Amino acid sequence: MLSRQTLAHGWTLRCAAPRGLPNGLSDPTAGQSVPAQVPGSVHTDLMAAGLLADPYLDDGEQHQHWVGESDWTYSTDLPPVTDDGRVDLVLTGLDTTATVSLDGRELLTTRNMHRSYRVALPPGRRSGRLEIRLDSPRRAARAELDRLGPLPSPFSEERPFIRKMQSNFGWDWGPTLITSAVWRPVLVETWDEARLAAVRPVVEVDPAGTGHVRVHVELERAGQGPLTVRAAVAGILAHVDVPPGATTAELEVRVPHVPLWWPTGMGEQVLHPLVVELSGGDGATLDAWTRRIGFRTVVVETQGAPDGSGYALTVNGSPMFVRGFNWIPDDCFVGCVTRADYRRGVLDAIAMGANLLRVWGGGIAEDDALYEECDSRGLLVWQDFLFACAAYPEEEPFTAEVRAEAQEMVTRLMPHPSLVTWNGSNENLWFWFVQGWGPQLGDRTWGERLYTEVLPQVVAELDPGRHYLISSPSSGDRWHDPNDPDRGVVHVWLPGDYTRYGDVPARFVSEFGFQGPPTRATFDAAVHESAPAPFSPGVIGRQKAPGGTERIEEVMALHLGVPDDFDEWYWRAQLLQARAVAFGIEGWRADAPHCRGVIVWQLNDCWPAISWSAVDVAGRWKPVAYAIRRAFADHLLTWQGEGADRRLVAVNSGSTPWDAVVRVQRFALGGTAPEAEVAGATVRVQVPVGQAVDVTGWADATARTPLDAGLLVATAGAVRAVTAGREDKELPAREPQYWVSCEPGRGQVRVVIGARSLLREATLLVDRIDPDAWADQNLLTLLPGESAVWTVWTARPEAFDEAAVRAVLRTATGNDVGTGAPGGRGPRSRAQSPS
Repeated sequence: MLSRQTLAHGWTLRCAAPRGLPNGLSDPTAGQSVPAQVPGSVHTDLMAAGLLADPYLDDGEQHQHWVGESDWTYSTDLPPVTDDGRVDLVLTGLDTTATVSLDGRELLTTRNMHRSYRVALPPGRRSGRLEIRLDSPRRAARAELDRLGPLPSPFSEERPFIRKMQSNFGWDWGPTLITSAVWRPVLVETWDEARLAAVRPVVEVDPAGTGHVRVHVELERAGQGPLTVRAAVAGILAHVDVPPGATTAELEVRVPHVPLWWPTGMGEQVLHPLVVELSGGDGATLDAWTRRIGFRTVVVETQGAPDGSGYALTVNGSPMFVRGFNWIPDDCFVGCVTRADYRRGVLDAIAMGANLLRVWGGGIAEDDALYEECDSRGLLVWQDFLFACAAYPEEEPFTAEVRAEAQEMVTRLMPHPSLVTWNGSNENLWFWFVQGWGPQLGDRTWGERLYTEVLPQVVAELDPGRHYLISSPSSGDRWHDPNDPDRGVVHVWLPGDYTRYGDVPARFVSEFGFQGPPTRATFDAAVHESAPAPFSPGVIGRQKAPGGTERIEEVMALHLGVPDDFDEWYWRAQLLQARAVAFGIEGWRADAPHCRGVIVWQLNDCWPAISWSAVDVAGRWKPVAYAIRRAFADHLLTWQGEGADRRLVAVNSGSTPWDAVVRVQRFALGGTAPEAEVAGATVRVQVPVGQAVDVTGWADATARTPLDAGLLVATAGAVRAVTAGREDKELPAREPQYWVSCEPGRGQVRVVIGARSLLREATLLVDRIDPDAWADQNLLTLLPGESAVWTVWTARPEAFDEAAVRAVLRTATGNDVGTGAPGGRGPRSRAQSPS
């Protein structure tokens, strides 16, 4: 039977060739070896040894670039293996250009972070000193750049020339941390006769409800004898005899009346263990493989109305509106991401109402743990191949590396029922159109054959039946405008005000978003400035998007006004992000079923940043997370349009029709008295599943006075939508009036807030009291006389008294938002910053 030993202990790290050290800094390792964690990374090992400042804190990023310029060696002792059979050294993740040797004898070289490698250890060479030398990834990439010539590539001219996580070279939300690492486990496997080299189950359900599992098996042999492959699922067995010398086998298991696997919110996630065993001629088990599979049907509809093609998902015969997030690497040091981190990310996404996660192509094919969590909880997966925002060479050995990488990636991930789409690249096809790559490149290669031939061929061969998309955005073919909103999937990145999202009547949005700062606890732990300001060095160091903070202030000036006080600026930037993202989601959901999906950029962060994320790097929800949860809810009321074109839309993405009783109220704002309801109407609307319906019958009853400085509030049970006649900065400024009560309990506190005046988007910034606290809701609009209960989970419930709560309560009706706001200014650029 195949046995597996993980080499996790006794590793050391030394700098084999220091380069690029800052002036005046000698090699901090000074030729010494330091303890190393495997899996891990050079950066984290140096930090643990006290030889490198944390690049996530203050200006630490600027003092570590030499790490990516230097060569490094990991070493450990390979214990003796006495087995007489086959002994393999298996390296499941080396970052990136490596030479592996045993007692000074070279075993293999590698050049791809996204592949695993296996080498047989011959008798007599099965113990000794194991060394993994990692050459500078930057220098390796630069050598290929010099050989082939530069290609268009933002963020770094070197990154397209090395098969490595692309965002290591910097992105508009992340730092430049060019890692070297043994980032996945190193194993020693021993086996006899044969092993299961690859297992690919193709899972289908026929119209009669019978599940079919066609199991494709590839074998590696150490002998030529007869073998048997057995497969079992849901109590049903099948087997096939493998003739001597054969290295492939196929068998099928049929499961009648099979229970289906459903996405979250649509049904149960029924999973079945699939066990595949390989035995020899004597019947003894040689190897085994187990995964949990699910039976479901997925149809990706790419042909829509006659005026264009679409992208729409139907699962088990039920059409669905995709509500998703883009996932980036959860840490710059990806070997440090744990199953708990993946579980938190999946649970966060589902808690915000998502049903799909797009794993973005500038990162990695994540650990199995992410996909297993998605399988267990019903979160669909759209998986990019690992290309993003650049032209890539096709010259050998690059294409061969890509093909091998894709074959391994598809084989590993295809058993997961959550996986619905393979995507060839992120924005590369679009960039060819909008950045004029054709004339610029002439007859040079730029990756086109990878996306149009190599990758779809791999998917067709190894994962038949699963959808392949050439790129995102894409209109479904090579030559049509990839970002045509009436075809395929689009990315909505527009300058100026977020209200321009309403000008894009997309069929499916696979990227859009708006930036905002992390929670204040996360910011304060990373930036230690005595007087932080939007453009101070410490704050702007968290902003990687050129012009990003300038745009935040530009849009803030339009809607909220730009305050001088940094704390107030911080809250308004968070509120602005929440409103912008909700505006986009609501507009496209109101256009259902013409639009069939929205994937927000982005769910998570890899470091403390001003970014598009909903959850910051510490796992804390930003205010935008609560806005997304409301906008992604099955039932939504949303105001669309302005003035005479204003309409109220009810949206139903649930599994049953929505019979909504809607109360529409008009409030006058002004003076010091509580807001007065000046008109109202109650109407009823029936909203079919998957539809958006205009709510009628309220306008005449509420239009007796101009909206102007007033509000319209629509409420259906717990669902509420609010719109104002003016921008917030033009509304009367008045401190909100409310009462607070706090009832501490074990591990939590119950906070009740009662409105004496209108409270718009009331938010408890609980991390400012306890950095580890979490509130169950935020961004609530309370009418005069209403109250709401917040449950705050915290290890310090006694810290939440009335004074503390009042200090961290923010609204859009107070905190200087309004015409009376003191110290307001227009947007400022970095050039105007005192720094």
